[in-house]
Amino acid sequence: MTVEILYPEVCGLYGDAQNAEYLRLSLPEAEFIYTDLCSEPYFVKNEPDIILLGSMSEEMQRRVLGIFEPLKHRLNELTEKGTVILATGNAAELFCDKIEYITEKKEVKALGFFPFSVKTDLFKRYNGKVLGETDGIKIVGFRSQFSFIYGDNSDCFFLKMIRGDGINKESKLEGMRKKNLICTTCLGPILPLNPLFTEHLISLAGGKEKAAFREEAMEAYNKRLSEFEDPKIKF
Repeated sequence: MTVEILYPEVCGLYGDAQNAEYLRLSLPEAEFIYTDLCSEPYFVKNEPDIILLGSMSEEMQRRVLGIFEPLKHRLNELTEKGTVILATGNAAELFCDKIEYITEKKEVKALGFFPFSVKTDLFKRYNGKVLGETDGIKIVGFRSQFSFIYGDNSDCFFLKMIRGDGINKESKLEGMRKKNLICTTCLGPILPLNPLFTEHLISLAGGKEKAAFREEAMEAYNKRLSEFEDPKIKF
C-alpha cells in the first residue's frame, strides 16, 4: 500500500500531522511518500492508495489551491477510481466551489467538486466538539476554525451529527463525501481519536490492518465517546 502525505511542512495545524503518523504506525509495511510544496505530487503520475491533506493557514490555503487548480482533472480522476483522499480542517474547503475571505476582502474560485461556498472571517473563531456518525461508526473530535461552509450537503455529507454543528450552525450534516474523497472540518486529530474509523479508512483502500495500539486507542475512544454522549457536557 502507498500513502501520500501532502505538504507536511505546512499542512499539519491543530494536530492534523498526527493523522499521518498514526496511519504510518498502523501500516508498518506501507510506503509513505511525503510531498513538499516545491515537488510535484506523487499522485500526478502514480496512484497512491491513500492521500492525506491537513489544516493550513488561510494564506497557505490559497497557495495550495493554486497548485491543485491545474491538477483538478487528475484529482477528479482519482476520486472516480475510488482512491481514498482525506482532507481535514480547512483543507476540506479546497473542494468547494468558492472561498470568500471576508477579513481580507478576497474571493477565490476553489476546485468545485462540491457546489458550496465558504465564508472565512478571521475575527470570528469557532471552537466546538464533534459527535457524529458515518458508515455506522461514531466519530468524536474537535473543531477550531474561522470559516463555515454553505449549501445543501444532504446528498453528500460525511457525518450525521449526533451532537454539535454541521457545515454551519444551522446544519446537522458535517463535511462532504464523494466516493472515497472525504472532506471534514473534524480535527482531534481524527484518526488517533477514532481507531475504528482508521480501520475503516484502511479497508476502503483495500487493507485489513488494525489501528496501531488498538487496545489503548479503543480505551481512550470509548472514554471520550462516553463523555461526549453525556448531556452535561457542553458542545
